[in-house]
Parts: sequence; C-alpha cells; structure tokens
Amino acid sequence: MKIDSIPFRKIIVYLIYVLLIPSIQVIIMPKLSIFGQIADLMLVFVVLSGFMFGFYDGIIVGLIVGFIRDLLASPIIPGPDNTLSISIGLGILVLFFAGVYGSVFFEGRTNRNFALALLAVLTFSIIYKLVGNLTIYVWESFIASMDTEVDLALVLRDSVLVSTILNCLAAVPMYFLLRYLGPVRWSPKNKEKNKELTYGDSGKWLTI
Repeated sequence: MKIDSIPFRKIIVYLIYVLLIPSIQVIIMPKLSIFGQIADLMLVFVVLSGFMFGFYDGIIVGLIVGFIRDLLASPIIPGPDNTLSISIGLGILVLFFAGVYGSVFFEGRTNRNFALALLAVLTFSIIYKLVGNLTIYVWESFIASMDTEVDLALVLRDSVLVSTILNCLAAVPMYFLLRYLGPVRWSPKNKEKNKELTYGDSGKWLTI
C-alpha cells in the first residue's frame, strides 16, 4: 500500500471526533440535562457518520465509539438474588446498529440532505428509547424479579420525547460540522445512484 493512498486527514479528523464527543457527553452534557435526559452526542454522531459517509464509516465509527461508551459509562444491570453486573458490549451493539441504520436510511432513494439526516436521528432515537425502556422493564420484571411499576405516559414524555428532541437539537450543529469540516469533503452520496421509486408518476415524490 502506498503511503499517499492512506487517508491521513480522514483518520485524524475521525480520531479528534472520537476523543472529543464522548468526553463532552460524559463531562458536560449531564449539567444540561432535562428531566434527567441528555443529548446522546455519541449516538447522533454515529448515525450521521453512517448517513453522510456510508456503510463502512458508520459501522467502524459505531464500533469504536461504542467501545468507548462501554468504557466510560457501562450501565449496571441487576440480576437475580440482588446481584449486579456491568453490561460490557451493550454500547458496542447499540452504536453498531446506529451506524448501520444511518447508512441504509433511505439509501438510493433520495438525495442525502439535512432534512433526511434529521429524520434519521429522530427515528433512531425513538426506536432506541422505546426498545431500551421495554428491555429494561422486561429484564427487571422477569429476570431480576423486581417489583417494577411503569407509568407509560411518563416514559413517553420524560424519556422518549425529551431525549429525541435533545438529540435532534444536537444533530443540527453536528450535521454542519461533519459536512463542512469533514472527515472528508462531503457531497450528496452517489448522486448518480439517487433513484426514484417508480410507481407511476406518484413515485416522483420520493426524490427529495
């Protein structure tokens, strides 16, 4: 491999992001929480990386940031007989799926623009919070045998809604940061591959 074929700038810029974003999330964001929820900068970063720069960027960044997430803030999981364990690997799994989700979101159907980037973050945030809260409830109720009461309206308002709004707000500056500062010069992905779904003339609305 030739030295000049190695994307040094891309590697360095991603390295800066990977070091800074988890640090900001862990150190600064808890001071800006609303109803106990904070903007999940790591999740937003991974979804946007996959959305803007493709499948391989999404999964690689997701795995690396997920590993850092596990090191910095692995959740404690209750088990039977009041035992506790650290969930190493959960962050890697979640952010791997975040990178994949961002990369395949409307892939090949539309131009990759800001509105769709925001929609990708919004939808994955909702899925993540809903699945996460459901998993916690099932685990605590049936595995850890805890007496768990859930106020569904409270969960939807204070957890799902608030965190989704915060993630979308964080996605705005992060999108433009990634677009204009890199890791690489950004352009709508594979313009020649942006296709319409051709269900007659009605399919044309899908090209945004």
